[in-house]
Amino acid sequence: MTETPQTPEPAPQEPAAAPAGPAAAPAGKNGLAVAGLILGIVGIVFSCVIYVGLPSAIVGLILSILAKKKAKETGAGAGMAKTGLILCVIAIAIVLLMIIIGAAILAAIGMGGAEDLVEKLENIQPPTP
Repeated sequence: MTETPQTPEPAPQEPAAAPAGPAAAPAGKNGLAVAGLILGIVGIVFSCVIYVGLPSAIVGLILSILAKKKAKETGAGAGMAKTGLILCVIAIAIVLLMIIIGAAILAAIGMGGAEDLVEKLENIQPPTP
């Protein structure tokens, strides 16, 4: 008898793993949180333009508060709502600071100009103990 060469059987191959996709999102989505976050970013970016920064920050603040309430019920968007809330508060603070600085500059100009203000500041005497 003639022997036929036997070839080793190939090892069984495991099925290929499914490609890793994005992490599973919570069941519900919180559009209010997204809107509050976007308006908070817009409020900070445009805080130097009072007519854009202040309204967007105020609306974003309201939406972020509503989103936090909704997030307590559904559990979706809590982080975005909190971030939007923080950004909106910062934007409102920047806008208010810009208003105060602008009012101070206008008051200085109204007192006789910058030269008069500098002269008044130079003539200030320190208090005596």
